Amino acid sequence: MKCKAETEKLKACTGYFSTRSVYRKLFAGFRKKYESLGRFGGSVTLMDVTAEEREQLGGFLQRDYAAKERITVSAGLMEKALASSRFAGLSWEEILEAYFGETLTVKKELIREAKEEQNRFFEEVLAHCPQGAGREWLGSVLREQSGGWQLITRLYAESPGKLMEILRNVTDAIDQLPAFDSESGGTAELLAVFAAKVTGNPHSFDEGTAQEKLLMIFLESHFGEKDTDMLSPSEYRTKLLGRAGILRDELSNDVLVYGIRAWKRNGMLHEGIEGFLKNREPVKLSLRTIMDLSAVRGQGTDQKNPVYVMENPAVFAVFTESHPKCAAICGGGQIRLAVMMLMDALRYSSVFYYSGDYDPEGLQIAQRLKQRYGDGLRLWNYSEKLYEKYLSPVVLTDARLKKLENIYLKDLDVVKGAMLRRKRAAYQEAMIEVYQKKVPMIT
Repeated sequence: MKCKAETEKLKACTGYFSTRSVYRKLFAGFRKKYESLGRFGGSVTLMDVTAEEREQLGGFLQRDYAAKERITVSAGLMEKALASSRFAGLSWEEILEAYFGETLTVKKELIREAKEEQNRFFEEVLAHCPQGAGREWLGSVLREQSGGWQLITRLYAESPGKLMEILRNVTDAIDQLPAFDSESGGTAELLAVFAAKVTGNPHSFDEGTAQEKLLMIFLESHFGEKDTDMLSPSEYRTKLLGRAGILRDELSNDVLVYGIRAWKRNGMLHEGIEGFLKNREPVKLSLRTIMDLSAVRGQGTDQKNPVYVMENPAVFAVFTESHPKCAAICGGGQIRLAVMMLMDALRYSSVFYYSGDYDPEGLQIAQRLKQRYGDGLRLWNYSEKLYEKYLSPVVLTDARLKKLENIYLKDLDVVKGAMLRRKRAAYQEAMIEVYQKKVPMIT
């Protein structure tokens, strides 16, 4: 069953082609090819194409057909054009079915023979797979025709031999994931090093490759969480790999934190983080460090320690200097993966107090965090009085104000209303004195 985004993309795609007459001719030809081949393939030749239709065709296929009276379009060119378009991710089969409003048909005898040959191929693939998580996953996909089934069958149509190698590499990779290796103690590996160990090629699981796509499908099914709205696709990919013990970008993704204690996977106290705590200094933790931790908590002794999360580094610095017994996190103006993973590790022993800028983007961050952590997060220093007192001269554009339409959290209603009236922002840096005041929750 397609998600809403995929459904909308398919609707936009068919809408695009339906308004351009040349594609009815082209798609009718490929539908006939599908009937005889049992797959999307072959070539279609168009005759008597008008100047307008040549322009329509050239726009999508990125070819100049202005002087062509006879135009031949291959399935390969169609696939290439689709992959580089805004409709990438869809298949021509599902586009054609949506365009014509009916299921594609194939000659029954050809279907039967092709299906038998395909089944024999997959039986052979599974027969050569060693027992393990990789074989179990692949068997499930083939049996239930779920997960990566569509991608696998597309690759099979292109080259069964190449697909066999791809599936062997993917199942081997699944079996060798550090997260499944009890002897490694959960030690993470760099993606390139892991890829080279499994396949001999450090780039075999680079983003966009078929092997990477299938591996990510497995990781999504095994480690996936419903938090994609908080992360970019790239960060979500990094998180899934991290949960499997694979490091994609372990150093540049980091978070500034103060006043925490942490334990490593072997149960030992993390002496480096403990040193910063004793010296009452903030420390920047890389994603790699966070992934190697088994437990994290604030320095307080309460059952639910308060941890203060703020958007601005300067405010973070002032707050931690004014409240040396606190535990605090600096979001740096955005919720990067390292920030979220640290908060996820702290959520079971802490209650968060979040404070950010008074602008549409700041309210969006506050709302998303509240959605994610629920009663475990309290919005802090959000009031109309503070907004009016620290109002800046920065005028919010209509485009930025429009973002407020998506702010529906009741706790932010008053601030949202004031922002719509005044059309100006207020920033944490101007509110330094507020963060220097005594905070009752810190003992």
